[in-house]
Amino acid sequence: MSALDRAFAAALDPAAPPLLSKILAAARQGHLCLRSEEPPTFSSKAIVHENGRYYLQRNWVLETTIVEELSRLSGESPDDLFDSARFTLPNTLSPEQMQAAQSVLANALTVVSGGPGTGKSFLAVEALMALSRALRRGTFRVQIAAPTGKAADRLAAALPPLENALVETQTLHRLLNLQPGRMRLFERRTIDADLIIVDEASMIDASLFAHLLQAIPSGSRLLLLGDADQLPPVDGAGIFADLPAIRLKRNHRMQNSRLHAYFEAARTGDIAPLIEILEPLPQDLHAWIETELQPSRTFEHTRLISPLRKGPFGVDAINARIMASNPSRAPLLVTSNDPVQKLYNGTPGILTSNEVHFADGRVLPLRQLPGYEFAFALSAHKSQGSEFERIVCLLSPGSEEFGRAALYTALTRAKKEIRLVGSRETLEAMAAKQIRCENGLKERQSLIRAEKEMSLLGQ
Repeated sequence: MSALDRAFAAALDPAAPPLLSKILAAARQGHLCLRSEEPPTFSSKAIVHENGRYYLQRNWVLETTIVEELSRLSGESPDDLFDSARFTLPNTLSPEQMQAAQSVLANALTVVSGGPGTGKSFLAVEALMALSRALRRGTFRVQIAAPTGKAADRLAAALPPLENALVETQTLHRLLNLQPGRMRLFERRTIDADLIIVDEASMIDASLFAHLLQAIPSGSRLLLLGDADQLPPVDGAGIFADLPAIRLKRNHRMQNSRLHAYFEAARTGDIAPLIEILEPLPQDLHAWIETELQPSRTFEHTRLISPLRKGPFGVDAINARIMASNPSRAPLLVTSNDPVQKLYNGTPGILTSNEVHFADGRVLPLRQLPGYEFAFALSAHKSQGSEFERIVCLLSPGSEEFGRAALYTALTRAKKEIRLVGSRETLEAMAAKQIRCENGLKERQSLIRAEKEMSLLGQ
């Protein structure tokens, strides 16, 4: 609780009771609510008190919208466009993948959670192809979206051509026609699609979730894919981990069992395997970083990832230091959306001689980019949705504040090799700290289900 929280509390109530400051501090830290048994000792329309939970009014509206829309979608049946007898799936799918694919056919809402290699994208592709084979007539419309253009494009690239499916791919903000600073609920946005697939859903904050769920029309199907163990959204208020989901557990592509053991160690907090590979922080960390990330290396395959963005050993300082040596090639990320140029937040590129080369073959002058940052090193948050052959995970002092999810997110970017650099104390502190968004979703959804059951019993 900071002086800023106390100042805002005083603006709402001159007496500024400590509870009010705590509510504001919780909201600032990314929580939808504060749980407290303290009775309200203030009167403010800006605060909502419900069943031992205190909300800023805006957060209460967001959570209420999410709960109501989830209840709507869970209670609806999608349009009968497909012949279930012709909805055939390959026997290469795991039982959980089979369950999820069948849910896409039968239900308006399907939520799937799983770590890297558990086959979320494979499931989505197989479910979409099965729907294509089972379509009764005509064509059906599919929208593929994600918080970043990179993630959406990656999923779309895995799709084979489908003659009877009209598939579009875009960022979630563009799909919903949302502009920064102008994200208002209840503006009657509707997504014109029979199936909406949203990847990297764990990166979506509560506000964006509320807008998305409101825009799903009756009769459509929504498939949410994500990893509940990853970091919550940058802006906080992540709710994906609290949604009822089909969890994919089997790893389908990881031949390196030790790598999978590192992922599980980070996910569960049982870090004995990680301590075995932990390297101490070098005395001259800056010199070590420059050696590890010298531009002559194949940075397409290697990234340094750190939970820290700011500070002398944050990724911003690391990238600036490397760029000061004038490398001939440099990785970068687009940081703003420019639909006209089809450039979106998170799109990677390679800078050479003031020209940026993109994976789709385009070459654009650097000055045409809407915004960018260099990416020899990535923050754990920015690394979400990326994969590299090798990652160097740097746990500088201060990393412990980001908790277990940051460690898990960073390590799971690796496909073949991990180097883990830091102190044992920092690693243990990260593994012990779990950060989750406080909200009332589960309680409120349970209450709605109980009310429906009571209503049915009374009929």
